[in-house]
Amino acid sequence: MLLSGKILFTLPFLKYQRKDPEVYMLTKKQEARNEVCKNDELSVTDDLAPPHIQPIEIISYKDYKTRKVSTEVPQDNLINPLTHSAKENKGIRPQKDPVTKPVTKPPSHGIINCFLNIFSKDLAIDLGTANTVVYMKQKGIVLNEPSVVALHKNGREKQEVLAVGMDAKKMLGKVPPNISAIRPLRDGVITNFEVAGLMLKHFIKKVREGLALSKPRIVIAIPSGLTSVEKRAVKEAAEQAGAREVFLIQEPMAAAVGAKLLVTEPRCNMVIDIGGGTTEVAVISLAGIVSGRSLRIAGDEMDSAIIHYIKKKYNFIIGMATAERLKITIGNACPDIDKPETMEIKGRDLVSGKPNILTITSEEVREAISDQINAIAEAVRGVLEKTPPELAADIIDRGIVLTGGVALLKNLDKYINEITRLPVRTDASPLLTVAIGSGKILDSKNILKLVAVK
Repeated sequence: MLLSGKILFTLPFLKYQRKDPEVYMLTKKQEARNEVCKNDELSVTDDLAPPHIQPIEIISYKDYKTRKVSTEVPQDNLINPLTHSAKENKGIRPQKDPVTKPVTKPPSHGIINCFLNIFSKDLAIDLGTANTVVYMKQKGIVLNEPSVVALHKNGREKQEVLAVGMDAKKMLGKVPPNISAIRPLRDGVITNFEVAGLMLKHFIKKVREGLALSKPRIVIAIPSGLTSVEKRAVKEAAEQAGAREVFLIQEPMAAAVGAKLLVTEPRCNMVIDIGGGTTEVAVISLAGIVSGRSLRIAGDEMDSAIIHYIKKKYNFIIGMATAERLKITIGNACPDIDKPETMEIKGRDLVSGKPNILTITSEEVREAISDQINAIAEAVRGVLEKTPPELAADIIDRGIVLTGGVALLKNLDKYINEITRLPVRTDASPLLTVAIGSGKILDSKNILKLVAVK
């Protein structure tokens, strides 16, 4: 043919001059497909095409080199669509795409984890609403501070951590507008995820002084009534704080282990853990909770009830810190009417608007917190009613163990004994029982596998 003064020769074999096997095979398959369609009088785009006719994309040599796709032809596709045999394609072998990287099996991390576990300073944390207690492996309790964070707001609306723990608690109710003292947990639940992560990061850094070869594994005790979303928030906060691996366990289980109860044996262990945000009542046997109940009624609710009672009766307002001191000092579940205890508190008179001093008796404190104590007693009754008879028989011999900060309330064990007619004892160190139990679970891999929340 003559075109623009030049003679071009069109030879039918030019389209096979490319030495690339993939393009050659795709071209051959396209021709076979067209032949089948011609013989069967079917359209290429017909939806009723036979199953052996599949749409094939023709890729030029230039596109093959530039496009970042794998054009490897599987061995099963090297079958002639007319005869369904591989005899005609016997001499053709697919080549590996130089762009596609082979998939390799990830290396095993078992040896690495064993090495890290030897030098890791693993931690067990009782992340409480009122206090955070940290247990370090092979050292015991290394930190016990309030769960409070003080933040400073600068002119650019950015917040900086001013104080954490005891120093921040001293600022509650005494801060200017540019400083805020925050408790990131409420009723055992994280209400401020960012601040909770900062608090955990500060406590972990404080107890892990010196050179740390690896990130720690952390066991955190949580209330048994948390939802899956709330559990995920606790786990993510610990990971944000620098944990290598996070395990969640239930507070009643940790309290039972900390109180030296044999939780893995087929016998009844009843625990009542009353903290700042939640009350946990549980019957434990064979490393599991047989019957239990979680209440979001505990020490903080009692403090609020004392403030409301004094405000309503005396038109006198006090703060949360004063109400807590009043509960700890003269609070009594069964006060002696003949010999009442008294305490002077300072606050503001709502009538005159001036600071003043007021004297409160232990009987008034008992009246203020009666609703919370009765709710706890009802929860204990409900759990006992759901306990199997054989385990209920063990409670008569082994009794009930009280843990948590509110367990230090005077005569609380006596009050529960009068309600249930069962022996009740308070643990030696109720404020630290959950953290000590979490640490013991951390040291025992077998128990950790049994009680970890999945």
